[in-house]
Amino acid sequence: MKFKSFLTFVIGLLLAETLIAGPREVLERPLMFGPQYPLIFTSTVFEPDTAFLLPDGELFFQTAYSVTNTWGYSANARRDENGVYFTESDSDGYSLYFDGEIERRFVKVHYGFSKTIELQYAYREIRFTPGSLDVLVENFHDFINIGNAGRSRTKRDKLEIYLYDNHNNQVIAKLTQPTNDFRQESMQLGVKLLVKETANEAISLSLASNFSDYYIERGSNEATSDAYSKKHKEFNDHTLTLRYTSVYPLWTLHAGFSIAFVKNTLLENSPEELYYFFVGTNWHLSENWDYLFQILEYSSPFPKDNTSSLNEDVRELSMGLRWFIGNQFAMEAGFIENQSQGPQNIDIMFFSGLMFYF
Repeated sequence: MKFKSFLTFVIGLLLAETLIAGPREVLERPLMFGPQYPLIFTSTVFEPDTAFLLPDGELFFQTAYSVTNTWGYSANARRDENGVYFTESDSDGYSLYFDGEIERRFVKVHYGFSKTIELQYAYREIRFTPGSLDVLVENFHDFINIGNAGRSRTKRDKLEIYLYDNHNNQVIAKLTQPTNDFRQESMQLGVKLLVKETANEAISLSLASNFSDYYIERGSNEATSDAYSKKHKEFNDHTLTLRYTSVYPLWTLHAGFSIAFVKNTLLENSPEELYYFFVGTNWHLSENWDYLFQILEYSSPFPKDNTSSLNEDVRELSMGLRWFIGNQFAMEAGFIENQSQGPQNIDIMFFSGLMFYF
């Protein structure tokens, strides 16, 4: 009993220290969620962040959970009582049938190594499930009168992911068995370098790369295919990102441009460079509340194919609310919705998270 009382006392002291006055500006970041289309996770992806660096010797911590509902299919994808199949196509490229939900959770730790260098680490977990959001998504689509894009083709809450090679008439990747437990998606190391900083604006350059990502790159595939049998290597791709942040009295602007250099690509003819364009704003609704809105556009991981839209860019809109508790602790929640249309898009993602600085 004495130990429990002592532990409660220590936790109370730590929480009190977190809530005392401090530089709330460290938490004035964009929503730190990158692209949501699951097949792009096979490479290191861009994730929004402030261009400002942490003060020397101090830490930023974030943890979050998200669930994404996705339904998309190519024109020659079919499903009947016997399952999913593909008809002949004029395309020599690839076709897709994607129905399912993805849950993710992650932890990020940033450390101010010096006035011009910030070190970053991220740990991510993922699981694929039939889900339970289909009814919610369908009702929302009906409410705003945009239709449900053939969702009646399949039963609700199914996990059926198929990637089909039209040239060889072969399923080269599939995932139909739910993962009951979270699996390690990836870990990531990164470094952010200060280019320019004034009192109200900053420019920085970041380099990041994934490792321990075999499951998401190769291990989750239930099909056997030469296209997915390449030897896996750690740190086999990386992103180079230029960020800009400008602070105004009532709002903050964030922008970013990133290139992902991918050696072990999703498919044989997939692009070896993926591009990301980002802009976001934080609006200060009150002393304790921010409204966040941002747009992310990025390249598709699929090869070019004149008869398919799989290779077209993806555009996602993010909206959220952030609640500041004191100056060093914040909680947030919101959603990400696809603005572009096609089989390489999600339907919707919901997220919640917390962050603190010390």
